[in-house]
Amino acid sequence: MNDLSRRNFIASTGIGLAGLAAGGALLSPRQAQAVSLPLKALTKDQALTLGALGEALVPGALEAGIIQYIDKQLGEPNTLLMLKYLGVDTSAMPGFYRSALGSAHRLSQRLFKKSPEALTANEALAWAENIAAGTDKEWQGPPAGFFFFVVRADACDVVFGSSAGSEALNIPYMAHIAPTTSW
Repeated sequence: MNDLSRRNFIASTGIGLAGLAAGGALLSPRQAQAVSLPLKALTKDQALTLGALGEALVPGALEAGIIQYIDKQLGEPNTLLMLKYLGVDTSAMPGFYRSALGSAHRLSQRLFKKSPEALTANEALAWAENIAAGTDKEWQGPPAGFFFFVVRADACDVVFGSSAGSEALNIPYMAHIAPTTSW
């Protein structure tokens, strides 16, 4: 399966996101979000920043479980995160997210004197646009524009990579093998 592209894998199996284990049960990212599944790879501040950015980029990403999805995938050897398909080594992925989320958090503080989760919708949009532009001189970690691209792709996966997401876009869900549960 390693030679399959991410897109081909999703298209051929109908599974875009791995289930999350909690007490022996598999949870979708949305369910993990609803029960506040404990984080393993990200700190609370990093998670809140990720949730705010994901939500600013793709409305519904926070409720769909972007935080739990990325946190869980950062611990997987065969992750489904976009970074894998961009050639980033799995062992470097936690550091990628942690450093960029730290910079994104500090940028929110500098721009608005607020944490990202406290931003208004307009402030969050301006914050996300600033990240996308990649012009922040104090940014540390991976390039801001690249980070923006990756988080936007992750947010799209978690929101639209399911039959419910396809329905929201008013397009048919055409998985080769339909998943047995709605992840």
